[in-house]
Amino acid sequence: MKTISIANRKGGVGKTSLSVNLSYELKFLGFKVVMMDLDCQCDLTKVYQPDTAGPNILDVLQKKCRIADALIEVEENLYLIPGSRYISQYNFTGSEQALLRFTKYFEKKGFDFVILDHPPSLHDVALAGYVASDEVLLVCQAESFSVQDMDQLLEDLNVIKETFNHPELHVLGIAMNRIDNRRKLTNTILNKCRSVFRKNILQNTISNDTAIPNSLHKNLPVRNLHWRSRTVSQFNNMATELLERMGVNNES
Repeated sequence: MKTISIANRKGGVGKTSLSVNLSYELKFLGFKVVMMDLDCQCDLTKVYQPDTAGPNILDVLQKKCRIADALIEVEENLYLIPGSRYISQYNFTGSEQALLRFTKYFEKKGFDFVILDHPPSLHDVALAGYVASDEVLLVCQAESFSVQDMDQLLEDLNVIKETFNHPELHVLGIAMNRIDNRRKLTNTILNKCRSVFRKNILQNTISNDTAIPNSLHKNLPVRNLHWRSRTVSQFNNMATELLERMGVNNES
């Protein structure tokens, strides 16, 4: 089993849309996947559970319920642990390994992937997410400020690896999201990213397509829209590339 953090230190780069659609594509490729919402905005949760009432990740952390009580079956082989807008009430200081209880549970239950949708900052819950992860997928837009943040986040991840004796934490790659190839600046920044971050940049990118906000509004992954969006194949290709990077055999 692999636990993947989908992260950036800033909001608005499309972490949740990647979490929703990459999780679905992994399920589509034949894997058993669970999504965990670590963001107090709970956007990932709202996609599949518009009414956010019910057991959530904070309830499990506070031992008000079991993991199984909070686990929602979205579809066959696709599950969700809902987030909580009050997750900051849990004191992760000194309990940075709290989320490992979830990952150990999912491994016993035969899951192939745990996808963590991170908050847009490096506070306690994000730190606990990294400690529980094997891989980190960084999300970046082809904009100067977004690219500049990558260097700092990569440094932060190295500090986390050393501080928490977690050398297994691996940067899976940098996903370039919301790409508009019609803009000359976009291609300039993409080329710069590939020059600076080299093999960390995923070969496959995700376009800036209206299908993505439309699908989130309809509480669906883009594959389940009634029309075929070009981003369906982009998300599928990115999921396949991630499997190759992790050395995971796709048997479907």
